[in-house]
Amino acid sequence: MVNRVHTLGLALLVGLVSCSTAAAQETRLSASMRADSSSYLVGDWITLHVDLLHPKGAVIRSVLGDSAGGFSVLERRPVLPTSDTSSSTSFVVSRYDSGLATFPPVDFSVTLNGDTALRTVSTNALVLTVRTVAVDTSKDIRDLKPPMAIPVSLGEILLGAGAAILVAALLYAGWRFWKRRKARRAGEPDYVPPPRPAHEIAFEQLALLKGKKLWQQGLIKQYYSEATEIFRRYLENRYTMQAMEETTGEILAGLRKLRFPDDMLATAERILRRADLVKFAKFEPAIADHEEMITVTHDFVDRTKIVQMTPVSPEEGTVAAHAVE
Repeated sequence: MVNRVHTLGLALLVGLVSCSTAAAQETRLSASMRADSSSYLVGDWITLHVDLLHPKGAVIRSVLGDSAGGFSVLERRPVLPTSDTSSSTSFVVSRYDSGLATFPPVDFSVTLNGDTALRTVSTNALVLTVRTVAVDTSKDIRDLKPPMAIPVSLGEILLGAGAAILVAALLYAGWRFWKRRKARRAGEPDYVPPPRPAHEIAFEQLALLKGKKLWQQGLIKQYYSEATEIFRRYLENRYTMQAMEETTGEILAGLRKLRFPDDMLATAERILRRADLVKFAKFEPAIADHEEMITVTHDFVDRTKIVQMTPVSPEEGTVAAHAVE
């Protein structure tokens, strides 16, 4: 009988200890939330700090979603232990409406060591004031910050320059096409031959240019412009090509189609390219180059002038070639 009493008392004592331990665990499970301030501007990042008390070995997870109480949750940080029975975490939230706002309690799921039951602990709610920027109506409206200058890179400059050159080339090509088409509609021929042989006109103009002594007066650009104009006019009159309107590349392509010898093509290119450099790139040739310009052009004209076949001995029917002078 005595043994039964002792056994019953021991069982009762164990049960009381178990209940006390469970109660102690329940009372030791808590969470509190705080903010660094109670007042913020619209759109400010608000950091909410959470401190948790829990039994040793507890596993805690937050169940906070992407929004709560009109606040947007921008960042959820992990729960980190601060001691065997305490942990902490924080959240970054923001609100885009002004006024008095309540951030609701945040729930945490808790699993105790050796217990499969899932418990929940909640923080307190926070009341925060979200305000707008005060506006002084007595002052002019102005930007909060001055306009920001965006630097332009070299690649962007080159891209813009390339686009401008392409547009200019397309406009020029369109203008030339329109001009030729208009001339054809009006019944005008694309080319009108000169009244005299092309080489006679070129020789005469070269002599006049030499007599002006332009480069000796420092008029370098004008000198090369007139020299290449004489050369282009000769090509136009001699070969019925639109040399006065064509680019250097187009003229050289036309001469290649005429199967010019390589040395003659090289001479034509030297005449045109040197003039282009002076006119468009501000290139300053040497004095020898100035003097050579007329000489080389004269030689090119002389080598390409029209040769007329005329009979020398009518009785025998033989012919000989001589240049038209």
